Amino acid sequence: MSPALRIALLRPLARPHPLRYGPRLAEALVTRSQQVKSSARSVPRRTAAAEEAVALYRRVDREQPGRHRAGLARALVARAAVPDDRTAAAALAQCEEAIGYVEGATDRASQVVLAEARRLAATLLYRSGEVREALRLALRARSTWRRLVPRSVDERMRSALTLSVIGDCQAALQGPEEALAARQEAMALYREVPLLRQARWPPSGQLIAIGLVESLAAVGRLAEAGALATETRTELRFLARIRLRPELVQPGLGRLLTALAGCRQALDEPDVARRAAEEAVDHWRSALASGSSTDRGGLGNALLVLAEVAKRAGHRDEAAERLAEAVDLARDADDDVLARALPELFQLRVEGDGPAARALLAEAVALCRQHHARLPEVWRPRLVVALSLTCMMSAFHWPSSAVGATRPRPQPATADTVSAEKVREGQAAGREAVELGRLLVDADPRYRELLSGGLFWLGRMVHLGGDPLGSAELLGECVAIRRELFAADPAKHRLSLTEALCDLGNRRHVLDRLDEALDAYRECVDLLRADPERIHQAELLTPLRNMGRTLWRLHRKAEAERVRDEILAVEESVGTAGPDPA
Repeated sequence: MSPALRIALLRPLARPHPLRYGPRLAEALVTRSQQVKSSARSVPRRTAAAEEAVALYRRVDREQPGRHRAGLARALVARAAVPDDRTAAAALAQCEEAIGYVEGATDRASQVVLAEARRLAATLLYRSGEVREALRLALRARSTWRRLVPRSVDERMRSALTLSVIGDCQAALQGPEEALAARQEAMALYREVPLLRQARWPPSGQLIAIGLVESLAAVGRLAEAGALATETRTELRFLARIRLRPELVQPGLGRLLTALAGCRQALDEPDVARRAAEEAVDHWRSALASGSSTDRGGLGNALLVLAEVAKRAGHRDEAAERLAEAVDLARDADDDVLARALPELFQLRVEGDGPAARALLAEAVALCRQHHARLPEVWRPRLVVALSLTCMMSAFHWPSSAVGATRPRPQPATADTVSAEKVREGQAAGREAVELGRLLVDADPRYRELLSGGLFWLGRMVHLGGDPLGSAELLGECVAIRRELFAADPAKHRLSLTEALCDLGNRRHVLDRLDEALDAYRECVDLLRADPERIHQAELLTPLRNMGRTLWRLHRKAEAERVRDEILAVEESVGTAGPDPA
């Protein structure tokens, strides 16, 4: 019997006999409120059914205290789950009330309601940015489901959705492996559901799959991520054609295509990546324009990926335009997207407009400080990046130019071109970056690269402040970290190690520790020579000149002359003549 028919039959009976027929009517109303229709016009009917169910259960609970708490909790959860225009806080309050009614109960029916109430509360908290509390509740819901062992299709699906929320929270808290494990388990549960029964839960399976695509990509399993994304895209496009749950399908396509674009870019398929990213942006724009989504951060995230695709293809102006739009969209809407977009836009604008680039960094630092105490595992690395870039900015100066002339490129600062105030600002930012970086590395060695960047730029600022010994100590620590990173991935970390070695050699040279300086330069040159296919020969010029100058001061003139000959040969091959090496 359909819920509508049951309601029609039970309603006249419940009026004169509320205690006998009220709970039955309320259960039929709960079922009605959970029926998903493709049209948004069904939402008011679902809301009305859930509210009537809550009112009925409150009435019978007053007459028979304690006997109908599980039913009242179930009705409250059904009301909280209706996607109407209430605030998340109102829906969360209903979940919390429901949890309070069944938290101490031991019967199976109450435990099922408890698990679902915690799952829904976790979902609402996650969407509100309270990720840690969301994860706590979702983990408790998972524990309940594991004790119960889901029996019906409905219970298996709700258990899978619980795991999906755990995956979302773990991903947000920088736990890619934990997120992947939860999402794989969720997908396995969903695939156990018969195909015909899956149709009652559109597009839950596809949304679980999108999370799994993102997790597979996050841990480097790009081919698997791309294959699953392609399969899921076909399913979502079908749902979009039949206009089923557009408020979920349209944003889902945008999110999936954003992930697919990132995979294809990482797999060195720039044309495919660009098409996917452009399609993702189009889906998000359509979703926002039609009102099926209000998630401006989703569009911002797609623009971030499209900007990366454009930048790698050499289209820096287009990339900057996309990033600027992402920044404008994310302000006051999605701080996560804003925090990722600001440093990217800074890197594209820093060469041409120093003051504008500084303003972007200042905004990034302020944003990271705002959230750092709440979620340090997410915002501390971002704060270290923003502070390191602030320190780096102080290590350069922007020469003045005539009105209308092309802006000159920034040049490394010297004692003559940097003010004492800039030195203090740069050192303060660098020291904070290093202090926070050390905390990160103590907890997780993954952040060694981040710490090494802070050490490198602080080393430069300390030198500009007149302390070459302190600078050499910082650079020595930076070199030690980068040697470890180079041992694990030579292709990725070769240039950063040679950059630090060259700076370390310079500080030792200033300190008159010439043999140690020569060792640093020689190691730097050997590393550059070892990979001629990846390293442009021009990279050799600076360390070779420094090495030749040091050999000359050590009175090893024959070796210095051989280095001079190599410098001349490199200059001739790259077409870059410098000062006379003699």
